[in-house]
Amino acid sequence: MPKSSSISLLSTFSSLDLAIKYALAEIDQPLLLSLAALTLAQDFAKRDYLSAEHIVAVLEAAGVAIKHTQVKGALSRAGAKVSRKVIDDEVHYRIMTSGRRLIEPLLGLGPIQVVYIKSGMPATARKHLGDILSSLAGDIRICDPYFGLRSLESISEIPISSNVRFLSSHTSERAPVLSGPLTDFKRERPNVEIRLLPPPNILHDRYILALDNLYILGQGIKDIGDKESFIVTISSSYAADLLKDLEVRFDALWITSTTI
Repeated sequence: MPKSSSISLLSTFSSLDLAIKYALAEIDQPLLLSLAALTLAQDFAKRDYLSAEHIVAVLEAAGVAIKHTQVKGALSRAGAKVSRKVIDDEVHYRIMTSGRRLIEPLLGLGPIQVVYIKSGMPATARKHLGDILSSLAGDIRICDPYFGLRSLESISEIPISSNVRFLSSHTSERAPVLSGPLTDFKRERPNVEIRLLPPPNILHDRYILALDNLYILGQGIKDIGDKESFIVTISSSYAADLLKDLEVRFDALWITSTTI
């Protein structure tokens, strides 16, 4: 694996959501840990095959220690839970459906995931939201009825390589307060466009639509954590039609909106 790819893979595991890291730390069986590493690599880093050495390294990056001999021994007995391929004279492993079905419940993964946001914990809530936003790629559509300065802070978490469209219908910030930061933001992030729907149109839904997932927000981005709410993640593999319908609806509203 090229050095840059290794760094990217390790970075992915070191920045995993804290809940996933805690779940990994609770697993004490080498086979399950190895399957977890393969699953997370496929889901979060888009890497299908890892060697035993890679598995040890990524788990260490996530804060979990395991020996190379334990990984090789466990995967030698994994049967149809993994597939195997020799790359550069070394065996690499890929998670299979039977292995995924075994490990997903332990990691809290699956086609639908729910993160509970406690009331009065905005910093923690923003950490959860930031973890999601920083993992996004490609074209991103965000629908949120209310827009403000804190919205800009959150959008900044999205990788600069992504094109972002943020659709809103209200802003509680006064123009003199918003104009300066908004101008600075646009200068640094020209790939982000923010629009407002003209009256009397009002948005009610709060969601982030990405290539692979739909994220339904129980509370607006700028106020997340002020009240009890949830972030629900729905995989495109589970509800492709829903994601497509939302994409069409979003684009129809977008062309009627005006840039701020």
